[in-house]
Amino acid sequence: MDGGPAAAQSAGLTMSVTAGFDGYCHTSGWCPLYVILSNEGAGIEGELRVAGDTTDLDEYARLVVLPANSRKGYFLYVPSNNSSRLVVQLLADGELISSRSVTISWLDEQSRLYGVASSDPSALNFLNDVAPPGAGAAVAHLDLQSLPSNPLGWESLDVLILNDVDTTFLSSEQRRALETWVAHGGHLIVGGGAGAARTVSGLTDPSTGSGRGLLPVTVGGARSVDDLWALGEQFGAALSTGPYAVSEVVLGDGEPLIEQGDLVLLARRVYGTGRVDFLAFDAGLNPFVRWDDNSRLWENIVGTRVVGARRLAVRNGYNARDAVNAIPGLKLPSTLQILAFMLVYTLLIGPVNYVVLRKLDRRELAWLTIPVLIAGFTGCAYLTGFQVRGTVAIVHRLAVVYVPQEAGVGRVSQVVGLFSPRRTNYDVRVTGAQVREISDSYYGGPTGQRLRVFEEADGVTVAGLRVDVGGIQPFVAEGYVNAPPVEADPKLIGDTAGGLWLEGMARNGSLPLKEAVLIVGGGEQRLGDLEAGEEFTFSLPLYVSLPSYSYDDMPGRILGTAGYWDDQTLYRRYELLQALFPYGASNSLAEGVYLVGWVEEGVPLPVEVVDRSHSTVEMALYVYELPVAGLEAEGEIAIGPDIITRQMESSEGYVDVWPEGCYIDSGAEVEFRFTVWSGVVVSQVDELVLEMQGSSNGDPTHPPAVALWNWESQSWDEFGAGWGQHSVFNPGAYVLASGEVLLRLTAQEDWPASVDVLTITIKGQR
Repeated sequence: MDGGPAAAQSAGLTMSVTAGFDGYCHTSGWCPLYVILSNEGAGIEGELRVAGDTTDLDEYARLVVLPANSRKGYFLYVPSNNSSRLVVQLLADGELISSRSVTISWLDEQSRLYGVASSDPSALNFLNDVAPPGAGAAVAHLDLQSLPSNPLGWESLDVLILNDVDTTFLSSEQRRALETWVAHGGHLIVGGGAGAARTVSGLTDPSTGSGRGLLPVTVGGARSVDDLWALGEQFGAALSTGPYAVSEVVLGDGEPLIEQGDLVLLARRVYGTGRVDFLAFDAGLNPFVRWDDNSRLWENIVGTRVVGARRLAVRNGYNARDAVNAIPGLKLPSTLQILAFMLVYTLLIGPVNYVVLRKLDRRELAWLTIPVLIAGFTGCAYLTGFQVRGTVAIVHRLAVVYVPQEAGVGRVSQVVGLFSPRRTNYDVRVTGAQVREISDSYYGGPTGQRLRVFEEADGVTVAGLRVDVGGIQPFVAEGYVNAPPVEADPKLIGDTAGGLWLEGMARNGSLPLKEAVLIVGGGEQRLGDLEAGEEFTFSLPLYVSLPSYSYDDMPGRILGTAGYWDDQTLYRRYELLQALFPYGASNSLAEGVYLVGWVEEGVPLPVEVVDRSHSTVEMALYVYELPVAGLEAEGEIAIGPDIITRQMESSEGYVDVWPEGCYIDSGAEVEFRFTVWSGVVVSQVDELVLEMQGSSNGDPTHPPAVALWNWESQSWDEFGAGWGQHSVFNPGAYVLASGEVLLRLTAQEDWPASVDVLTITIKGQR
């Protein structure tokens, strides 16, 4: 199509773009763009393209076909970047037909993004103030049509609230993406009341006809009640008068968090690493007299978790590049070999050549022998380099596949390196994935090459990827794939000494796992190689004496203590693990039980070089989260340090943290978040016990000041605790229903503190 007709067609074309979630996306993960094209003119075949407003950002595109008088919607996915403005263009035959500029507000990892799809979304705008301590929050108003069909597009969203909307408008792809998002850490909250029937109608399981699906309950009809007195008792707050329409439910796979007689006002299902909550009344209503009390209710529902906290992805580009550069069998000559080559070359072209010609008394032949020797050694060097580089391109793939319990779907983060024996451009196709660049340095700089990524029905193609002679061009491919399940029944068993042990039996899935390891909190059990379908048993103490390495040294815990530098296979694994678990970063495997093992064939998200001969070298790390049983004791329950994880949230001044305790310099402070393992619910907190042991410069009389975050008043409460064990007054104010406690330590001036033990214990009723 030439320029004239294209220009004419633009008059009948309209384009609308929804960027992110109502204009918001997180700086980690992927950001979806939903583009609607309406064509009232002649048919158009073109390219839909999106890029940042600067020339050094990658470009993402896809082909579009618009018949006459048609309207189509297209999704595009872009990784986070520093551009606050994205430009979406439609081109045909290289000519611009339509263009739209959209703005993106990028939220940091600590901020919370709520998505609200509701008949009255503004009623939930108060959630802007329900934010993690020290961070922000934003509320995005959504319509169901713009929800992504690819789980990658959901990764910027932390919480989705569906209230009084008809969810049958969700496509089957959107429902699968929603389920995958929840399993990998998302939080879905479904409102009830008069509109509950249409809200849950699209969330049921279409394959079985189940009325529950993802929900923790089966929803029945609505009942009118005069008030919601159970909420008043739970939060000690005054309530507004009713009546209220409350959904009647039957519990399924969930737990009741708030009950009122035979009504369940709030129920929760833990699904994978995520949560699904059902609120029996309209989520947009405020049943309290004070708005602050409604915020307290939602703070208890949402907690402090962030969706990206459990995602395994490349976080250190420097180590990722080192890992992908270590291609097995591709070795440069050693320094010793190069020195030997130069020595022989120097000796032959100099002293040896001279001595031979002098002995023959034909020194004038040096004009011939020297060029011949130079040419010979040049040819030898060329042939050696040709043999080292080979004749075909090599695709080197290193992946991590994270599979939460119950999910059946794993998230893949794959580092790909394309090695080329000569300088040329390649088209590289990746199936079932999205592609982004990898940082080129430890400090996160760009690769220096702009990627052109074309999205297709079954993946993407990176077009014109330029690689120099003997060079390796890296990038990252990410996506979700079906994962073979691992059957397991780990149980927590108490011993006579009051300790906890993890015991059970498991059966490996259809993938053989090499050098498998069971990771449990601070301990691990090495299982060796596991064949497909092989059964194994395990038994290890849950609260163990930690070895010399800390939680930060996850590579050492997975690989053991072998020397990584002398073994190329171990070196690749070590550098990949360093890219996934950088030292000092929060440990995504601190909570729960995980089976970890290596796979060297059948790595997901296959990569191929289009129309070029190439070979492939691949390896993947599979991380399975296993369910844990034996925690569901009725009545009184005591949750000790064995099943409570501790993570540093922030610090000021010099602070050094290790698994057992921490060092806090004079005047410095540090905040910790304690989290009970998923699946352990305490409906009533009776006692909160803090234990802190240590000294200040060897003096026990100057402990750090302790403060606990009060979820009711939304403020820090100073707690006059010294060294030792202390029971906290009014413990319910400091423990969320999700089992989270925030604690702050501040060292006294001139008295740095060394904390050897810092734990909490929660006692209460189920």
